[in-house]
Order: sequence, then C-alpha cells, then structure tokens
Amino acid sequence: MNKKISLNKLYIIADFDHTITTIDSQNCWGILSKIPNISPNYIKESRENHKYYFKIEQDDKVDYETKNQIMRKWYEEHVELLVKYKLKEKDLNQISQDKSIVLREGVPEFLKFTNENNIPVIIISAGISNIIEGTLKKHGCLYKNIYILSNIFRFKNGQIKSLRNKIIHSLNKDKLEVPPKIKDVLKEKDEVILIGDNVGDTLMRVKENSKTIKIGFLNYEDNNKLSYFQKHFDIIYDKKASFFNIIDKIKNT
Repeated sequence: MNKKISLNKLYIIADFDHTITTIDSQNCWGILSKIPNISPNYIKESRENHKYYFKIEQDDKVDYETKNQIMRKWYEEHVELLVKYKLKEKDLNQISQDKSIVLREGVPEFLKFTNENNIPVIIISAGISNIIEGTLKKHGCLYKNIYILSNIFRFKNGQIKSLRNKIIHSLNKDKLEVPPKIKDVLKEKDEVILIGDNVGDTLMRVKENSKTIKIGFLNYEDNNKLSYFQKHFDIIYDKKASFFNIIDKIKNT
C-alpha cells in the first residue's frame, strides 16, 4: 500500500459474504435453508439452482455481459422460490442470529476502529439486508457509520411478496442507486479502501473519482485465480487473513 491515507478523507466499501464473513461461513441466501419448517422443496430447488449458477459465477472465462444477465436470472429465480414457498418475515429475522454465519477475525475491531475515526463503511452485498443487520447487531458492531446496500424483501402480513429494491448481485455493484444520505456523508471523502473476495467486487462504487485501494481476500488455493486477482486487486490476502491486517495497513500508512 504505497498511497498515503488521510483518515479524514477515507471511507470504506466492503462486500459481506466471505469478505466480512469467513469462507466457511454460511452466506445470506444459503442460511435460508436452515429455517425451521421451510419447505423441503424450497431447499431442493434452491440447491439445484446454486449448483448450476455458482459454477458460472466463478468461471472467469464467461464474458461480463453474459455473466451479468445470468446472475440476475439466478437471483430472480431465488426470490420467486421464496415467494412460492411463503418465506415469513419473523423466520428471516430469527435465522439472522444463527451461529453458522461467522465474522472474519478482526471484523468487530475493524468496525469499531472506523466508527471511532469517523470513517464511513458502506457494505455493498448481493446478500440480504435483514441478515447482515442481524449479524452485526448480534456481534455488537452495527455502528452509526455503517450503511448497508443490499437486497431488501417486501413483506405483506408477515409474508414475502417481492424485493423492495432492484436486485443486487455479484456483478452489478457499480450500478446501484445510492441514497442521498450516503452521498451527503461522503461529500468531503475522496479516498476509498475497497474490500472484496470476488473480482466483481472491484466494480463496487458509491462515488466517482475517489482514490481507490483494492483489497482482495483470495479464499481458494488456486494459482490461476491468484493471477486473475493480481490483475484487479492492489493487495491480496489469503482466506486465513484477518481484518487486523487492514487496521494495521491504515494505521501504518
């Protein structure tokens, strides 16, 4: 990290699943299969979809536009399954407390550090806002400097009806509708540390023309993946690395 960091100019953009959480952690969509009394047919169909679409998501040979369309279709189909099998809001909120969602080491300390230093943290996730909020609350680190841009469900009479916002998936994080509140918070900020575990995360944007340092967690031991990451990230950590590494980089630069 050769660029000098100014704390009063800095903000953070971070992915959630397998970035803020560990590679072994359950992700926001996968955790829904653990809801008690969820339909076995939902579990079967969602896992079949995951098996098919995840391979495409991880295939670096598929061109961006093709993959973008396929990812949108995957998420649309998953929401349709949740509507079909009548996901309940109370069940969604309860499952966010499940122990199988595991924060990466140093995350609570990192978020506390950003809060104490007035560094806004924007979490941009293809996951589910309720799950992310519930997880951070459980660990006592949902601070006022944290803003979450993720998929939000619309419920009626306690049962899911649709998404409240446009689908956020792994490849459209540069095309989000950024709320005025976040734009206002970032008015005087023009340096950003971007943190993700997927090359698609390097597209995350909430503000143009910021000086950007891109940090990637490489969760797989794969030389081809490493070469691909090296083309897109400035700093690469392996799956065992913690957010203490990032705190140290910020403090010592």
